[in-house]
Amino acid sequence: MERRIDMNKKGILLLLVLACFVIILPTSSSQAKQFVAFGTATEGGLYYIWGGGWAKVINKALPDIEITAESTGGSTANAPLLERGKLDLGIVLGQVAYDMVREKKMKDLRTLFPAYPGYFYVYALKKSGLRTVQDINGKEIAYVKPMHETAVKMFEALGIKPSKTHILTHAAVVEALQDGTVHCSMVYGPEKWPGLTSIEATHEVAFLTMTDKDIQALLKILPAHRKGAVPKGAYKATADKPYETMVDWNLILANRNLSEDIAYRLVKATFENNPSLIAVHPVSSVTRVENIMNTPIPFHRGTIKYLREMKIQIPENLIPKD
Repeated sequence: MERRIDMNKKGILLLLVLACFVIILPTSSSQAKQFVAFGTATEGGLYYIWGGGWAKVINKALPDIEITAESTGGSTANAPLLERGKLDLGIVLGQVAYDMVREKKMKDLRTLFPAYPGYFYVYALKKSGLRTVQDINGKEIAYVKPMHETAVKMFEALGIKPSKTHILTHAAVVEALQDGTVHCSMVYGPEKWPGLTSIEATHEVAFLTMTDKDIQALLKILPAHRKGAVPKGAYKATADKPYETMVDWNLILANRNLSEDIAYRLVKATFENNPSLIAVHPVSSVTRVENIMNTPIPFHRGTIKYLREMKIQIPENLIPKD
């Protein structure tokens, strides 16, 4: 009798030990969880909104992957962070990525997929009297910091000499335009950018026109861009006709050391969940495989695997040498 009780005690003790072991043992799913650091931009901007939404969509589609959307300084910050391996993914404007590879000799940037296009807007309040980009001569212009390199190249290519340039936040740019401190601004934005539609809610806006010669001169020094047009009706300022300008795509770049399997699955899940992305933001309507070639940066090997699986021919310049 005592022996049976003793055996029962030992059995209970063994069960308790096993229970504790199960509690502290990591589950296979947590062991397999892959964490991905994704650089977007400052809070409130489209990079941050779109990037956070994309991360949520993909995290839901791929439960064993956890993408963390991080607030950063945007394109010009994300590219160096990617190159140094501080980020796995980042949103970077095509021209910024091109310049980083050509001028900064960055070797570890790879395209996962193009997200959405950014139209080049040069604009002023209609009351300023400015109507063309040449009217910027002798006037004061303000823009956000990421626009500075593009602005300098534009002034050089088109022979424009503003009287003064200001680097401000978007909110400060709008305020300066309204009180007449500056005369015009420039920005990259989607087809219907809230930053411009909000200005149009209270003021008449004029998009400063560029001739075809102007655009071609800009494309020579900004080779990641393409000629494009903001559709008629997208803004009050384009009520009568499209706005002829340049387009540069916002790219989702990866460090080349991101595993092929993860990259492949991210690309596949992105294109297979496009309706969910459109619900995040309407600009995602163009986040489709048919726009995959809108990049100057070679593809990640995971993207190449997906494209070959889809029987899509890849240009030689988008296949990395290594």
